[in-house]
Amino acid sequence: MNASGARKIKILGIVIGVTAAVCLIIKYLLPLLTPFVIAFLIAVIIEKPVKFLTARLRLRRSVSAGIMVIFVFAVLAAVIIWGGRSIIRQLNRLMANFDMYVSEISGVVEDCCCKIDECFGLKDGTSFDVVSEQFVKMSDGLGDNVVPAIMNKSWNVISGFVVFFTAMAFTVMSAVFFSKDMEKMKSMAERSVFREEVYFFSDRLKNILGTYLKTQLIIMTLTCVICTIGLYCMGNSYALLLGVLIGIIDAFPILGTGTVFVPWSVVLVIMGRYKSAAAIMAIYIICYYTREFLEPRLMGHKLGISPIIMLVSLYVGLLIFGILGVITGPIAAILIKEISEQLIKKLVET
Repeated sequence: MNASGARKIKILGIVIGVTAAVCLIIKYLLPLLTPFVIAFLIAVIIEKPVKFLTARLRLRRSVSAGIMVIFVFAVLAAVIIWGGRSIIRQLNRLMANFDMYVSEISGVVEDCCCKIDECFGLKDGTSFDVVSEQFVKMSDGLGDNVVPAIMNKSWNVISGFVVFFTAMAFTVMSAVFFSKDMEKMKSMAERSVFREEVYFFSDRLKNILGTYLKTQLIIMTLTCVICTIGLYCMGNSYALLLGVLIGIIDAFPILGTGTVFVPWSVVLVIMGRYKSAAAIMAIYIICYYTREFLEPRLMGHKLGISPIIMLVSLYVGLLIFGILGVITGPIAAILIKEISEQLIKKLVET
């Protein structure tokens, strides 16, 4: 085998090895280290305010770090509590009116089935009978399993809360320690034999991953706000609940807000509520063009990854990492690209 062929095999081996390593780390190691990763990110974010408090107020760095970490978590807790209480109130209202909404949905489905019967020349009620039969079968299956499922999962829910609050406590403490020792960690990185690699990856990942996560967070937040305000102006009783859910769905590029708004507007047209359908489509158009306008300006070409690769990374991320693959899939793709390029560069130099 000539030198060119051997080099190609080495490059292919590097890409495969890096891909396997990144996927295994994200899938199995990251869940164990999540509190500490979050804590480190918080420490990086609050570094400038901590320096300011330490220099201007002449506080010990540990005190400044503690103040800033408590402030960050207090703000997050206030937002979560306020939003959670509002969402729970809307969920309670939804459950109280559930029967009425089921009746309305049944009427809409019946109207659609009647139009299908007319379109295909079927006997009146044929389509609705088929839909009703399938719905009854599904309901019976759920009814047989729902109580045992609740009983089986009740302990898991309690355990989940215990694990969550324990993880939060570790996150808070770790954030304080990371922030307190940030200067020491930088000094250790300076003296490390891997100094060049550490600085390369920290700078690249800060620019690339920071840009990606910041862009998605800003757009998702704006989508939530736009949807909530739009639905509230329409008089929707569940504006905040729906706005948050649609904002989360919009984070899935495969889905987007159109997954909710387009079928919703079609149903409203069938019901004859044309003004409401137009309002829903207006909210959808605003959300769509907000993303189209902001995404290229916030993200630009900093990722260096083609849209098709990002789409593939999202799909593969969902399959490998589950629902969190929406975030970890693109992150994995970025890590694989950056690490592979650096290792291949060193291979070429040698």
